[in-house]
This record gives sequence, structure tokens and C-alpha cells, in this order.
Amino acid sequence: MTRVKFELPADDLGRASAFYRDVFGWSTQQLPFDYVLVDTDGEPVDPQDSDGGISPRTEFVQGPVLIIDVPSIDDVAQKVADAGGALLNAKERVGDFGYSQYVKDSEGTVLCLWESIQD
Repeated sequence: MTRVKFELPADDLGRASAFYRDVFGWSTQQLPFDYVLVDTDGEPVDPQDSDGGISPRTEFVQGPVLIIDVPSIDDVAQKVADAGGALLNAKERVGDFGYSQYVKDSEGTVLCLWESIQD
């Protein structure tokens, strides 16, 4: 079974974090790089179990993106390509947390594949 999270793009991570905290009561945690983890229940953010994040707006992340937790990005990326999707970037390491890769589905929707680093 896969787990699905979300990613919201922002031009100003601090301003976006304040917006979601003030309007919806979400908890946020700035990481040591340009990314903010989000928990929608208002409890302190658990980096291993967050609901999603706020990222800088990029060429791939222009609107909300679903993050799909997969056991192996390499395996799933190949399935994406075989099923008529597109790979938008190479697999990238994200700190000590895991790896990500942006893809498009067969209809052009941008998704983010996520593979956690296993201890």
C-alpha cells in the first residue's frame, strides 16, 4: 500500500507557513533547507509522519502536487515511463530523509515520488 501526502508551492515559505498556521491551525516545521513540513492536525510536526509540505515554487511545482510514498523510486519511475508518463528530473536525495523524483502521469499531472531512507 502506498501513502499519499501533498506539497504546496510558495514564493515565500515563511509567509505561506504563517498563512496555513493562522487560517487552518496547521503545524509547520522549517527544515535546514528550503522546505517546510506540515501537519494538518495542529500537533507538533513529526518529520517521519508529516501530512505534507510547503516547497519553493519550481518549474515542476507550480500548483499542489501529490507526493506518493513508494518502496523504490527506480522501480516506480520505470513503470511511469512504461505506462505513458514522463520523468521530469533525476532522483534526488533530500537531506537524511529520503529521495524524490517528479514525474507526470499519462494525463500531464505532476506527481512527486518519495522513497524514505530506511535506518
